[in-house]
Amino acid sequence: MNSLNFDSFLTLVANRQIWIWGAGNQGRGVCQALQRKAIPVAGFIDSAIDLAGKTALGLPIVSPNLIIQTKSASQVFIIIASFYFEEEIKSRCCLSGFKENCDFIVYSRLKPNDYAIDITGACNLKCVSCPHAYNNPAERRSGVMSLENFKRVIDKIVAESPFVGNLQLYQWGEPTLHKQLPDMLRYANAQGIKCAISSNLNVPADFEAIIEAKPEWLRLSTSGWGSHYEITHTQGKWPVFLQHLYEVCALRNRIHPEMKVEVFFHLYKHSQQAELEQWQKTCAELAIELHPVYAYLISLDDVLAYQEGKALPPIAQTTSEMLLLPLEHGLAEAKMEKHLPCDTFRCININWDLSVSNCMMYYYPTDNVAVDNYLDTSLTEIMKVREDCNLCQRCMDKGIHRYCGVYSRKRIAPGELVSDNMIGESDV
Repeated sequence: MNSLNFDSFLTLVANRQIWIWGAGNQGRGVCQALQRKAIPVAGFIDSAIDLAGKTALGLPIVSPNLIIQTKSASQVFIIIASFYFEEEIKSRCCLSGFKENCDFIVYSRLKPNDYAIDITGACNLKCVSCPHAYNNPAERRSGVMSLENFKRVIDKIVAESPFVGNLQLYQWGEPTLHKQLPDMLRYANAQGIKCAISSNLNVPADFEAIIEAKPEWLRLSTSGWGSHYEITHTQGKWPVFLQHLYEVCALRNRIHPEMKVEVFFHLYKHSQQAELEQWQKTCAELAIELHPVYAYLISLDDVLAYQEGKALPPIAQTTSEMLLLPLEHGLAEAKMEKHLPCDTFRCININWDLSVSNCMMYYYPTDNVAVDNYLDTSLTEIMKVREDCNLCQRCMDKGIHRYCGVYSRKRIAPGELVSDNMIGESDV
């Protein structure tokens, strides 16, 4: 599908209200890009009940029925901006009489590429579902991106992808380890790019300086409550995490109340109802979002090798036995979606050393370096190399390109752990 430029987009929208379906990272990014060009947005659509009545970027968040069942296509134009729920939302729009590429579009027509900048390859924890648990950092050429290179990367992104309104400053590393993170956030903001960061909150970082630099949102990961947290967030300290959580939320309220804070609660066999109820209370108390998700093995290197007949590394094998949604179940569902496109092909992952990964979901650099220097290679060249990538072919042959989405989209059965109403389109 061809991408749209601003003039073509304005012609398509005509005089209709623009609503963005998905109040998460992608939706906010599209909104910011439109606002940067003085194109008004009416608000966000999201099915998550805990977001109803709230705002994002100063705009209302409403339920889908309020738009698709009460307004006609002559009144509104919808941009679907949800990473893993795109097909589901398209179906709902079509059933309500909205026509694709006439009354609604997917956000990739405006922004064909998403960006992640891994400003540091290092992490302070050894979480069991992550390859950091059992790989020597030297194997990943662990290091940090210089502020000068970061500025040049941002400038190139803005020049090549005018609809980009935000990006994430993490993939495999812990961004709060980077001492110049506040400077990076300030520079990106000055160029009209909002940045998301993720943290395990176990670093003695200057959180006040970070929040003063105004990140767009902060994603926090946890996998239990109390001592259970440390089972899978290995080398993490629960008291440190909890202390920093309250500190960050207090700083958010005082310095940057617009910053979105969300907790991704990874569900394992040992972290279910009791822990989840604790997190529900805490997130309500702190006025932050809670997203319960099924845990899964995150490095597709191990998953692909397993599908090709190799044994899982010992830690990965132990972790797979802790999963609520078994690895074999996830792989079977992914294989059923083998004919569908890859969710992450649109994502350009720029590593701290300026290399670009063929796929952001693979950890090892072997067979996974598209180009050595992002700054020296055009976006067109990068995408061409990735299209011809052998790793991608091996992955898609096994259906593993759909594996992460299986876990991310999986609804938690009502009454099993938590109402599925808590999970909406505000995903990555």
